[in-house]
Amino acid sequence: MSEVDLLILGAGLAGLSAALHAAVPYRLIEKSDREGGLCKTNCRESYRFDATGHWLHLRTPDMRRLAEELLPGGFLAVARKAGIWSHRRFTRYPYQVNTHELPAKIVAENVLGFIEAHYGEGGRALREREPRNFAEFILRHLGEGFAANFMFPYNEKLWTVHPREMSTEWMGRFVPKPTVEQVVRGALGLEGDGTGYNATFLYPQQGGIETFARALAARLPRRAECGVHPIAIDPVQKVVTLSTGEAVRYRRLIATIPLPELVRLCWDAPRPVLEAAAQLRATTVTYVNVGAKDVGAPPFHWVYLPEAHYPPYRVGSASAAVPSLAPPGFRSFYVEFSARGPLDAATVERQAIEVLIDLGFVGSPEDVMFAETRFIPHAYVIYDDRYGPAKQTIATWLRSHDILLAGRYGRWEYSSMEDALLAGRECVAETQD
Repeated sequence: MSEVDLLILGAGLAGLSAALHAAVPYRLIEKSDREGGLCKTNCRESYRFDATGHWLHLRTPDMRRLAEELLPGGFLAVARKAGIWSHRRFTRYPYQVNTHELPAKIVAENVLGFIEAHYGEGGRALREREPRNFAEFILRHLGEGFAANFMFPYNEKLWTVHPREMSTEWMGRFVPKPTVEQVVRGALGLEGDGTGYNATFLYPQQGGIETFARALAARLPRRAECGVHPIAIDPVQKVVTLSTGEAVRYRRLIATIPLPELVRLCWDAPRPVLEAAAQLRATTVTYVNVGAKDVGAPPFHWVYLPEAHYPPYRVGSASAAVPSLAPPGFRSFYVEFSARGPLDAATVERQAIEVLIDLGFVGSPEDVMFAETRFIPHAYVIYDDRYGPAKQTIATWLRSHDILLAGRYGRWEYSSMEDALLAGRECVAETQD
């Protein structure tokens, strides 16, 4: 049996950040063949595809400094070009402040519903108490028009449950709350599209988002052990058994692997903890990477599809933001579908091409060079009524055994790449107290 001060499970951004900031000897274990987690770039011919959109939104100065140290002069600064396709036309994102190009009836519903929610008699009841769920939050802060025309249908498609089944604890910066002035100006075509936390982002000039993960991994004093994963954890004895057959005794453990999977690996986990893990839910994103001839389509980086007759919830084009990701004269796309499990590849590839043609991004099926399907399990955690208590039960028990959680999967949350970097650093700081 070997021993180590700090054992880190998972070499995604959270695990890499934990290893980078560790002040004690550590081992970093990664199940796949290379570091990066979801922050990987796959190549096909002259195309480079990330696992859907992976844009660096760095809000904290120290994380921005870290990025610039890792790739000095190697980032592009990109201003977001995002849109919504509804009623057979494009509008700019965020929807709440860019409704002027919609049919007049829809604009009126949105604006009047917003005013009623904030000042009308019909919105009084919600104004006098805290929203009980995400649906009430939408109605309270945006009104019935925005709810019906965008927020309800889009979020139900993304999360696979109606917003009334979701709590409000996840939203934070992810759901902008516009002012009356912004909504009215947006209805008149006077508002810009700089609202929201993701108005600008950074991206490596070459090689895709994995360039950033590789630069981070290269800074580590000890690289990850790839192709290795835990098969059992004894939290009392603080021993992890690896797929190689090795047993590793640790002092502290940082886990970035999916939280329900972590619980299943733990020997003799109490029944309440096992029951709590069984209550955690998440979607699976099935996405289709498409290479196609560039037909001069609108240069959106991504487009939301709220209407139910479109099976995907979003279409993105990384090469619209970073041309080096596709060969000259061509364009790359990713088309995202959300469900409780993987979807049939042949079906989603057909639907993806149909949607791209319908939106005018692709001219005809003959313009498509290829379409390939990939999956992201546990893509979006479902914040239902059971989420908070279940996660708290698990985290409290794990912490009592010196097991800390980091990252989108480990903390079982909806968060960004920067959040993963910060979480890895925070966990290390706790282990050093």
